[in-house]
Amino acid sequence: MKNFNTALCIILGLFMLTGCTTSVNSNVTRFHQLPPANGDSIEVVALDPTQQQSIEFGTYAQMIGKKLGDVGYSPPVNNRSRYIAEIGYSLISIEGAVVERSPVSVGVGMGTGSRRGTSLGVGVSTGFGSSNRDLQYVSRLTMNIVDLTTGNRLYEGHVESVNRGQNLAETMPFLINALFQDFPGESGTSNVVKVTP
Repeated sequence: MKNFNTALCIILGLFMLTGCTTSVNSNVTRFHQLPPANGDSIEVVALDPTQQQSIEFGTYAQMIGKKLGDVGYSPPVNNRSRYIAEIGYSLISIEGAVVERSPVSVGVGMGTGSRRGTSLGVGVSTGFGSSNRDLQYVSRLTMNIVDLTTGNRLYEGHVESVNRGQNLAETMPFLINALFQDFPGESGTSNVVKVTP
């Protein structure tokens, strides 16, 4: 029985390793002269005015507004704010991109009837170095913060990730979380940020 429990633990561990949570790597770049947020009001607007009334933009604006609140900003008061956060986003395909794939397969076998009780066999195979030609997409989110009292742009940031999905709505939460990680960040830097759901 002890051998069986040990074998069961090993099997569960292997399945946990092969079923790890998906994460998204994003490249975040920012330049800013942004003073600390002390409850100053900010409004989220579309960089492209034609998107301002879009339901899609409204969804992203709500998510970004919450993040801005988390770092110390407040919503507009009587439709007036000191700052605006200009938001732009896009999804661009990369034709003929080569996607490196490294699948891992795990085989597990158990046997009984030997003098020593239960036996366990595990085989692992990998496909490192194999590649398939797939269509990839670059998801991009841009945010600029402008001081309405002076008209000066105080923050410029953008985040990009490459993926095989063309559903920007699925990727957007990862982009937003990456952009606001350690916000506003060190000016003039570009870093790879790993975000998990």
